Amino acid sequence: MMRIHFQGYMFIISFIIGGGAPAMGVRPRDMIIRNPVVEFATTDELTRLAGYGEEKLSTVVVAGSLLCDAFLRKNSPLESRPIPGALVGVSCRHTSVHRKTSKSSNWLIKGKTDQYGDFHIDLPSHLHAIPNMEKRCFVRILGLPKKSPCHQSALTNYKHKRIELLSSSGNGIRAYSSHGIHLTTHKRPSHPFRGRKTHTTHFVTN
Repeated sequence: MMRIHFQGYMFIISFIIGGGAPAMGVRPRDMIIRNPVVEFATTDELTRLAGYGEEKLSTVVVAGSLLCDAFLRKNSPLESRPIPGALVGVSCRHTSVHRKTSKSSNWLIKGKTDQYGDFHIDLPSHLHAIPNMEKRCFVRILGLPKKSPCHQSALTNYKHKRIELLSSSGNGIRAYSSHGIHLTTHKRPSHPFRGRKTHTTHFVTN
């Protein structure tokens, strides 16, 4: 079937390049080989010439939310607030095996949280076939906005977060989630006439 399809659009290319219909009794393969433009073109180039594009056959999305647990006011309880504008990434380790050799590669796909602290990262197609993705891909926090109470100090004790498969449909769509990622700081707002208090940070997940 693929061979018939390939010969079909090769026939179209030859028709366009040759400026007309092929002569009777000439096989498409003979006509293609005699055309130097087609003969030395790669498969990708022939595909573009025929008007065919690369079709995305599957979709893999990793989602989650990032929150900061902090004392926003003096003597107030610990409050949880979303962290918008944070830089997050999905880190995947992929090992490709070719005959008797294997090669490991590390990939990092970046994204940002929205105003609600949520992020949705669409993984590129070459990572969709990674087996046991829950064990090979993790969510990492790469940077926080300076105005966040948790800021960079909350990242000192942070560890990567595993992902979990939420859904998988027959049309090639898979959704993974890291769920809620909480960065917690125990720093309280200091009195304007007093020195700063020391603080500790913790990493909590839902």
